[in-house]
Amino acid sequence: MTTPIFGPVIQHAFAVRDMDAPLTYWTEVMGLGPFYRVNEASYQSALYRGAPSQPKYSVALAYWGDTQIELVMPTADEPSIYKEFLEEDHHGLMHHMCVTVDDMDAFRSRIEGRGFEALAALKLEPKGEVLYLRGKGQKWPLIEVGQFPQTIYDFFDLAKSASVNWDGSDPVRSL
Repeated sequence: MTTPIFGPVIQHAFAVRDMDAPLTYWTEVMGLGPFYRVNEASYQSALYRGAPSQPKYSVALAYWGDTQIELVMPTADEPSIYKEFLEEDHHGLMHHMCVTVDDMDAFRSRIEGRGFEALAALKLEPKGEVLYLRGKGQKWPLIEVGQFPQTIYDFFDLAKSASVNWDGSDPVRSL
C-alpha cells in the first residue's frame, strides 16, 4: 500500500481576469456564499520560476460544504503563476488545489527526488509559506501547499461558518 504524498484537498481555486462575472456566477447560479474578498493582496516575498517577483492580486473565498472555492485575479503586470495561466487563455478554469502542511521543511524533504517542479515559493505576512507545484508531465492545475499561520485558519473558519445556512444576503464581503 502506498501513502499519499499530499494531505486532503481543502480548496479548489480558479484564476480569473475580472471578479464581477465569476462572483455573480458562483453566488447566483451556484448558490455559494458569502464570498470574502481581499483587494490588492501581496506576499512578503515571492519567487516565480526561481526569480524574485512581487505579484499583486485580488482574491475572493467562499465555502462549498467543507471545500473552499477561491477566485484569484492578478492586479499587476508582474510575472506570476496566475498571469501565466491567464495568458494561456484559461480564464475561469481551475488553477490549483490547496493542501496544508504543518512543517514545510519536512514536506520538502518528503517530495525531494519525486519529480515535482516548484513554480512559485511565497512568504506570507506576517508568517507562513506557500509552494505551488506540479508533478512531472503535468501542466495545470497546480498543487498549492500551504503552511499557514493561525490567523489564516481563523479566516477560513469565519468564511466556512458564514456559509452554513447562508440566506443569499450580502454575497460579497470585503476585508
